[in-house]
Amino acid sequence: MSSGFLVAVHYVAGVRWSDLTIILPLAVVSFAASSAASRLITFGLRNSKPLRSNALVVGASSYEDLCDRIGKRALVRPVGYLFTGSDGELLFRNEKGEVGPSTVDHVLDAHVIDDVLMVDTSGTLNPDDILYSSSIRGKTFRALMRTPLAPAGRYRTQALGAGEFLLTHESVPVGAVPLAIKRLMDVIGAVIGLVFCAIAYLILARRIKRETHGSVIFRQTRVGRNGRLFTVYKFRTMDVNAEELHEELLEQNEMKGHIFKMRHDPRITPLGRTLRKLYIDELPQFWNVFKGEMSLVGTRPPTPSEVARYEPHHQRRLSMKPGVTGLWQLYGNDEVTDFEEVVELDCRYIDTWSILQDCRIIFRTVLRIARGGGY
Repeated sequence: MSSGFLVAVHYVAGVRWSDLTIILPLAVVSFAASSAASRLITFGLRNSKPLRSNALVVGASSYEDLCDRIGKRALVRPVGYLFTGSDGELLFRNEKGEVGPSTVDHVLDAHVIDDVLMVDTSGTLNPDDILYSSSIRGKTFRALMRTPLAPAGRYRTQALGAGEFLLTHESVPVGAVPLAIKRLMDVIGAVIGLVFCAIAYLILARRIKRETHGSVIFRQTRVGRNGRLFTVYKFRTMDVNAEELHEELLEQNEMKGHIFKMRHDPRITPLGRTLRKLYIDELPQFWNVFKGEMSLVGTRPPTPSEVARYEPHHQRRLSMKPGVTGLWQLYGNDEVTDFEEVVELDCRYIDTWSILQDCRIIFRTVLRIARGGGY
């Protein structure tokens, strides 16, 4: 604990009530003043004339809505519109609404213009001529690009040279460096987890085998990233004939949709319930993480039979590696009863993914285990 914090605590502890009647109002006033000053500075910067660029809109006679949206992001405002008339003649409309014939060069020379925004290339407008006239005069040239409106994800552009750009829509994280860091975390975490797995195996193997009448390690085919099949490993927590009894228990499924879960599943052994409560049954999955089939944090890996019943929008939850833990395992395992909510949580994880978020989920998972909050 820092010395400054100790001094502050000592000071506050020794303050008299009469002093507090002065300090507290001053603190409130100071906070309100700083908040108001921050808002005024932000407003001033956004509306400061030296910082706002005058833009010539090329390709339309009126584009106020678009320019308003651009102005909020790029600090530009339209001062005129250059467009092709019905007879093919170039026309210019100024801020006052006056329209008359003109040329690109004349408009750029006769008006105070910082940016040229091209929103349409139809008619007699040639993008190459507009760009040339803009660039030799030192104007910033912007071209509007229209793409399909995707329900989720983000767009990214990459220059290819020769005036060509590759537009990419990313519905999943693709950054090489963050994903490399995530993989490094997976490997380190897997090595640590496998150490605990080996210890647990030595302690629990004989009792697991005695209670379940099967092998200590349970193996099951699961579906990984974009449909890749892999074998998941867990400590066995159910009777050896659990798969055969699955069909008989479908009517007692507590989940709505393409996922099965029973809070009091009769197939689970007494030891199995303890292992699940403490997430010890998940320890062998660190081998899947080490091999790269799973990640420490991700979505829940489904079975092929579950995926076979998926609707198209359910497939998106398979676009990242499944994880040992994740948002659903952490927040929805006890409360969520609808598969659509599971998909929503998984897609939220994909859309907001970051290394920091993974660290938070891992930390909160450890806290949950410490409290015995398994399933």
